[in-house]
Amino acid sequence: MEKKTVQLLTREPVPAWWTRLHTFSQLGCVFQAAEYFLPQASVVLIPRKQLTEFRKEEFSPSKAYILVDDGWTAQNLKRALATLKGALFLDSNQDTSEVSKVVQVALARQTERERHGELMQMMRFQNRQIEELNRGLEQTVKERTLHDADSRKASQKNISRMREIIGFIKELAQLFDISDLLPLVRRQVKEYHSLEAPLLYVPRGEDFGDLYYIRASQTIRTRVRGRWAVSARIRVNEAEDSQFLANAMGRPFAKVLRFPLITVRHQKDPSRSPLLLFEHNMQTRELEPLVDSLSEKLQPVSWALDRLVLEQELKSTSRDWEMTFDELSEPIAILDHDGRVLRSNSHWREDFRAVLHSKNQHIRSGARLYTIEKYPIRMNESAPPLSWVVYLRDETRSRQLKSQAVQVEKMSAIGQLAGHIAHELNNPLTGIRSLSQVLLTETASESQVNKDLQEVERASARCQGIINNLLDFSRGGLEHKIEIMDLNEIARRTLPFLKSATGKFRSDIQLSDGELPVKVEPHLMQQVIFNLVNNACQAMKEQGEIGVHTRISPPWAILEVKDTGPGVAEDLKDRIFEPFFTTKAEGEGTGLGLSLSRDFVRQFGGELELESEDGHGSVFRVRLPLEIKL
Repeated sequence: MEKKTVQLLTREPVPAWWTRLHTFSQLGCVFQAAEYFLPQASVVLIPRKQLTEFRKEEFSPSKAYILVDDGWTAQNLKRALATLKGALFLDSNQDTSEVSKVVQVALARQTERERHGELMQMMRFQNRQIEELNRGLEQTVKERTLHDADSRKASQKNISRMREIIGFIKELAQLFDISDLLPLVRRQVKEYHSLEAPLLYVPRGEDFGDLYYIRASQTIRTRVRGRWAVSARIRVNEAEDSQFLANAMGRPFAKVLRFPLITVRHQKDPSRSPLLLFEHNMQTRELEPLVDSLSEKLQPVSWALDRLVLEQELKSTSRDWEMTFDELSEPIAILDHDGRVLRSNSHWREDFRAVLHSKNQHIRSGARLYTIEKYPIRMNESAPPLSWVVYLRDETRSRQLKSQAVQVEKMSAIGQLAGHIAHELNNPLTGIRSLSQVLLTETASESQVNKDLQEVERASARCQGIINNLLDFSRGGLEHKIEIMDLNEIARRTLPFLKSATGKFRSDIQLSDGELPVKVEPHLMQQVIFNLVNNACQAMKEQGEIGVHTRISPPWAILEVKDTGPGVAEDLKDRIFEPFFTTKAEGEGTGLGLSLSRDFVRQFGGELELESEDGHGSVFRVRLPLEIKL
């Protein structure tokens, strides 16, 4: 492949930046400086100050131009654009690598322009061949019919028909939509008065397609469901075609002509080829000239329709890609080398541009953590990247779930550890209590020693009661059966666990005098009370009052946990019961307590409610159905 030439067009000495570019560049091209335009140059660099020394006529549209200055201003840019449109701009003060990038872009543009020019030249060459062939055919016909009037008339008729076909092909080439095809075909068969307006069927899938038909001078498209057998032959007056159209259009069809529009794309699978159809009331002897006339024009119609279908599919694919791109829930963009955004979705923000040149693998934006993924876009495997696809994968949720799983596992381990410690403490307490009872029988009942031993025995019994309640609580409740229990008794068993948490606050414990029988799983209900009281203590932090009240409000048993903390903000009330939602600092809570508590209460047929005003404390109210204890 011949190397491209990059020319510096200047009538002054060669600047230093040009020498550095010539030495540094890895573009694989030839660099030349000259005072006149070199014919072989693909890219021409012109100093802005020397631009006026050349006439506009000297600038060839087949070359790429780069205007060079040692510092561009808005005024200079405006003047340069007015003098030479479509040129690139280069600041000679930039690094040689940046100057090389501008030259690379100009070379890429020139390459694309040359490819386009070659394609256009090829098309013009083919058109000239067709025109020459046409002229040759006309000339041959004229030469052969000079001495025969009848032959001349026949040849003129053939030429007229060929010209008609060529004109028809030109009209087909100017179509931009499938709906414009049917009116054009209709004009070609207007001389056949027994022929109705044409219909066009374009398969879209295995069991459906689009049916186009003309109504009141407008082309209508309707989606047709059902399988229609397609073959590579012309079909005349077959009942299956009439039935299919009758089902699709909702009216009877008598006689139908069906022409398959097959191109190279459909040769392997003719069932995917479109169909051109005509309803008619012609006699059999009249059909032969019609079929002959249409057969000459079916191939151009097939090519034109295939082009329109491909364009339509391309637009649909492009639209689907853009919609998919925009609907991605995570930031994604296409950036050039300088970090400029070429295309982005709605989640991309301007401050993300720096990740292109960042060596970090992650970026944090607000409360969200993203993993940076970058993919180069190249013309081929060996070419340098032209741009980059930057995708920011949201890791926030997975990190949160991992942290939550670790926290849950840690809490489970702490629960098991607490159970083991409780067992270890229970054994020496049993010994202390037993020894106290033995010593009580050996001392006088009125002595001070006896009274002290009674205190030791009672303290040991109280400690064992707390440990037994703790063991019951740590076993969990899902494997136990729901039973009718006194809500007050459940509260009495649970509150001793919380003395260390409630010790620095004023306590207001008011349990109802009578029993409050409710149908619950005791251990899960203990967990509900534990969570509510513990949350209330954490909300008040240093000082305040915590209240635990129970009462009857038929048909409900009510348990309320009150605190004098800061309350719950109005915008958080709807989220306070969401799993893993917490307002506490990291390490102080998992966000599961209130969510699990409400789920447990609802399992028992009740409800957990929040009553709070920002800055005036909170009340969590548990409502459970009252039960008749048998």
